[in-house]
Amino acid sequence: MLRIKLLCTLTVFLAASGLLRAQSATGGTTFLDIISVQQKLGFTISQNYEHAFAADLDNGNGDVAANRFTTVVDYATRWERGFWRAGISFEYTDWQWGGPDLFGDTYELNFNTIFGQRFVDSDWGLVGVLGASLGAERDGGDLGRGGSYRVGVAATYYFGGFNSFSLGVMAIGQEEDDMFLLPLPILNWQITEDINLRTFNGFTISYDISGNKSTEIDFTTEYESDLFRLSTRQPIPGIARAPIVEKQSIVLAGGVTQRLGGGFYIRGYLEGIVWREFKFRHDHSTFYEVTVDPAFAIGLQGGIAF
Repeated sequence: MLRIKLLCTLTVFLAASGLLRAQSATGGTTFLDIISVQQKLGFTISQNYEHAFAADLDNGNGDVAANRFTTVVDYATRWERGFWRAGISFEYTDWQWGGPDLFGDTYELNFNTIFGQRFVDSDWGLVGVLGASLGAERDGGDLGRGGSYRVGVAATYYFGGFNSFSLGVMAIGQEEDDMFLLPLPILNWQITEDINLRTFNGFTISYDISGNKSTEIDFTTEYESDLFRLSTRQPIPGIARAPIVEKQSIVLAGGVTQRLGGGFYIRGYLEGIVWREFKFRHDHSTFYEVTVDPAFAIGLQGGIAF
């Protein structure tokens, strides 16, 4: 229910404003990441490191910090009336619990792709999205049983060049949960020659301060969801099988990207994790959940595009 309310709130906000993990503000390959303006045509390979500083758990039973390492390979291509973008990533998170360990270190594989095609002699087109994730606890978690998927389709209206607004529906399925549907608003708007706005599971606004895309700054707000199959070591007594934990969060991030020539770039960012929650599920029901106080994170990324 929170996920539906969150995305609906974002849609209403963008409409009222008249607006409605490539190189990512958060280092991954979510759909917002792969349509980010930082992604160049062709292949991009990048490595991201992020440290989230310790924040208290709302049950008063300790705190949590994290080190996250993400390796990403992206591809983007474009033709006269369409585009295709895809990203695959491997992510390892070193969880540091100040108190009882709710779970151990985790790893996750993500794949997301988005395809758009404009109809001949028309301002209309279609866009399709497809994504899948596998996540597990490092010691004893079954990666094959920690999956989720996302598939969606939307109608697209083009307004000048490649500027576009799409609206459709996306189905999301997860282990230990029922499939649910969400509205799918996607915006790609080159507001000025130097300012660009993109929306998907959040929004990114970027500004080319150099005028030649060698130096860009950006601000992002994004909803993130990660799913991990835990080992048989139960965080709560009485659970006979390995449960699922879903980490949900809302982040605000600002960063600077500097291109160095030869396709190389570096990027630094500061992130505010304004809301974060861990939900433990078993037999399609939530048996335990804990919220984390707001926290700050810093990240550094480097990569090459070719």
